[in-house]
Amino acid sequence: MYEHILIPLDGSRNSKQALEEAISLAKKFDSKLSLLTVINNTNFYYGAGAAGMPPSMYDDQKKMADKILSDAKKYVDEQGVSYETSADVGNPKNIIAHIYPDQHGIDLIVIGKSGVDALNRLLIGSTTAYVVRNATTKVLVVNTKD
Repeated sequence: MYEHILIPLDGSRNSKQALEEAISLAKKFDSKLSLLTVINNTNFYYGAGAAGMPPSMYDDQKKMADKILSDAKKYVDEQGVSYETSADVGNPKNIIAHIYPDQHGIDLIVIGKSGVDALNRLLIGSTTAYVVRNATTKVLVVNTKD
């Protein structure tokens, strides 16, 4: 039913829960997973440095993205599921909803409910809400189990 599942990861509890759900689906349908983290450079002026942000900030964000993917890879390796990883730079909403799925033949996005706090959701909007409204493929939203 699902051949290629995208899991956007931001290190939040909700994204970890989404990864668990995606692994369960991948085992059930013999799917390949795409583990994706996006370095958001949309809040900075282009030309400021690597990826449109101050170089030191980009380096910090890259290290964080690499750590998120490294942790996810270890977990997925233990589960015996096929996967690929990617750390992209740009607008997370657009990359997750449109660019990555279109370029990689994704047929399901499994995403955590929200990785940002209420104030950021109010000011900039939830990436999850945007993906649900605008994705080019099916979306499964996973809420954290308490």
